[in-house]
Amino acid sequence: MKRLLLFLSADHLHAQIMERGKIVAQRGFPNSPAEQENFGEFLKAVKYPTYLLADLIEEDFRQETVPHLFGRSRSALLERKFDQFYRSTPFHQATLLQRQKTGRRDDDMLFSALTNPSLIKPWLDILLAQQIPLAGIYSVPQISAPLVKGHPSEHLLLISWEKFSGLRQTYFSKHRLQFSRLTPIHAGPAFQEAVVKELARTFQYLKSLSLLPSGQILDVRLLGHSHDLIELQMHLPRSTDMRYDFVDLADVAKQLKIDYRFTDSDASQVFLHQLAARLPQTHYANAAHTHYFTLWQFRRALNLASIALLFWVLLWSAANLRQGVNDAAEAASLKEQAQRILNETREITAAFPSAYASAADMKAGVSAMRKLKRYNATPSDILQPISAALDRHPQTELDHLAWQMSAAEPAAADTLAGVPVQAITLKGRLSGFANDYRAALGYLERFQQDLSTQGYQVTVLTRPLDVSPDGSLTDQRRAGAQKLEFALKLARRPPS
Repeated sequence: MKRLLLFLSADHLHAQIMERGKIVAQRGFPNSPAEQENFGEFLKAVKYPTYLLADLIEEDFRQETVPHLFGRSRSALLERKFDQFYRSTPFHQATLLQRQKTGRRDDDMLFSALTNPSLIKPWLDILLAQQIPLAGIYSVPQISAPLVKGHPSEHLLLISWEKFSGLRQTYFSKHRLQFSRLTPIHAGPAFQEAVVKELARTFQYLKSLSLLPSGQILDVRLLGHSHDLIELQMHLPRSTDMRYDFVDLADVAKQLKIDYRFTDSDASQVFLHQLAARLPQTHYANAAHTHYFTLWQFRRALNLASIALLFWVLLWSAANLRQGVNDAAEAASLKEQAQRILNETREITAAFPSAYASAADMKAGVSAMRKLKRYNATPSDILQPISAALDRHPQTELDHLAWQMSAAEPAAADTLAGVPVQAITLKGRLSGFANDYRAALGYLERFQQDLSTQGYQVTVLTRPLDVSPDGSLTDQRRAGAQKLEFALKLARRPPS
């Protein structure tokens, strides 16, 4: 199965198509309006499941201890924390680090977010406009844990370099992500000196926040090309506070079975291959961002179910065929019985009266059948425009649909009055408006107009808010007006 992997930095988007662990095609898009248009053209031929990996400076991490809750209470607690920490961005998540073993046994949580949504939104809008099945939005620190798995140290700093974003330093305490920072550094003669300088700053930062216990040695794992690692060994200072672990990217690729030849210290492909092989359980995308991926999963599940059903039918048919071959004697008996029934059928048929029909009767019957065929409407012809209108108005949730033929409905202009009308009743509710009734009524009116353009006569049976002179706003609020329920009656006749 093909997949589209995207690596996003502050000023560049790298796209590559992978199939069975190998890169099929790849292309880069600098952050500019022209290149964003090119990206949209590129996506027209790519409808594969897509995974967006971000490596941005604007990623924040906060560790909090919260009560151990379940269900809606837990969801409400997390939402309050998101409003407190990351009100200005929709790209946030909460990861359970551990549950405490003493006291109330609270949860140690790591809250994180991409705090500059303007770097992501233009590319994300293009993906949604092209209806690309986006599985999630991930970050490099999220998928770094497998690279330190099995390391004996409980205080480990992982250092990698990605040419499109810079130097990434991620700190793990007891193999759990605690902190990460990104520094823009480009390849060049001063690359090793920059790494040494940033490592010293990170060490002091960890000490100042007490993330690294006093007297504890910090283990540093550096990922890079063998040539750069040799130079780094010469530049890194000898210290009793830090131990260095130099890991060649070629060895990492061999260990993780990555089919890629590294020519420099750029570790982007390590993280992209890790993302394709092992998706984290949490990510920064919400349900609106992954809507088309959910639809893709549903279609794929239906296809797999169809294949399984077909396979079961073939097995059942094969078993029946084998049973038929083994039961030759029974088959002969059935054949004799069938011949006897056939003879009896012929005798009964011969006794039937003549069923001659005149040419005029046949002509009238054919004319009636043609008329029925002309004015007959299939369920897909009637319901497909309604389904399309619902897709264009995602805040409209359908609860009930009734469909019947009616000859009592008045005929609209330019329609056939002698043909029964297709009468459809829709009952549902509007979501996401809270108590903003004006916005809800406007949204419902646009939905009605959309249905009218599809050829339906729309009659409002019930509105979310009764604005008639006899209506009572107070009573509606007591009755739970936040449900914003509505009912529409649609009528449709063939055009004249």
